Amino acid sequence: MSDPTGILVLGATGYIGGSILTELIDRNAEDRYVLSALVRKPYQASILADAGVNPLIFKDLDDFDVIRKAAKDHDIVIAAASARHNDCARACILGLGDRAKSSGKETHYVHISGTSNLGDWPVTGERIDTKIHSDVDDDIFEIEKNFPDSHSPVRDVDLAVVDAGEKEGVKTYIVPPPLIFGRGTGSFTLGVGQVHMMTQLALKKKQPVMLGTGSGIWNRVHILDLTDLFTLLVRAILDGKPLPTGKTGYYFVENGFQTWRSISQGIGKAGKELGAFDTEEVGEVTMQEAADEFYNGSLRHAEGVLASNSRTKADKARQILGWQPKYGEQTFLEEVEEVVAAMIEEQA
Repeated sequence: MSDPTGILVLGATGYIGGSILTELIDRNAEDRYVLSALVRKPYQASILADAGVNPLIFKDLDDFDVIRKAAKDHDIVIAAASARHNDCARACILGLGDRAKSSGKETHYVHISGTSNLGDWPVTGERIDTKIHSDVDDDIFEIEKNFPDSHSPVRDVDLAVVDAGEKEGVKTYIVPPPLIFGRGTGSFTLGVGQVHMMTQLALKKKQPVMLGTGSGIWNRVHILDLTDLFTLLVRAILDGKPLPTGKTGYYFVENGFQTWRSISQGIGKAGKELGAFDTEEVGEVTMQEAADEFYNGSLRHAEGVLASNSRTKADKARQILGWQPKYGEQTFLEEVEEVVAAMIEEQA
């Protein structure tokens, strides 16, 4: 019997990475893999050790040599800590490349990205793109490659991942989630996303708000459907299933869509019912206000994440991995109400 596959998770104390780790723990009844996670603090290491995960201490995502060494000791790395940290991704892929060279075994790097990589800029009017992008019918790598360097730091890291993977002989998979909702299942955080951000702006303004006209459309996915895709991808890798990787290794994940205006309307309805707002009418927040609140003044980030169009189709997940999402619009609407109620209570 062969040794179990070693899987390293980055971002295990976060919303996405923690939920992925929980799912991998729960679905390992056959002991096909052993799990490790890079964490910063001893108490985090202790909690994960109790859950059967091998904790590895590092300083942060800039701890290049430690990350590379950790990756070298594993067969699969799931990087769910940051979509925008180029050096962390490079350290992981170099480490996996080292392992591939020394062992002769295939190694795999699964990278969390984000669909802001395709987002347009409808508020400034600089670029409008309402196309629904398929990860089967469209060449997402070429689309990203043809964007200007200033398009998105997410885009820059995606391209670097593909390039490094090809150079090092590491199979790469890029998973760009859209708006994520639902309570996380990790040991450390339940999660904060775009609904929380828009609610925060609304509570500050004392009415629901949006950037521009709020007409931009994003897809959405529940955190449990997202983690299900990751576990299906891992299982397919373990089974030796031929999978698209590298330039064709983009895996979208979505189940439905909404406009930014409709989110604001839901926030307004819930907030008024709970007495936080005098009106449900949606007002406007400037890009500068949103940028200062969340992105250290970056107007590009604020527009790309809170106002843009970014529409995708998860064709690979459904057709190749057999992914079947369970949580749709009704669950999302309930989530908006729950987030608003919780954030109002926090302010009380």
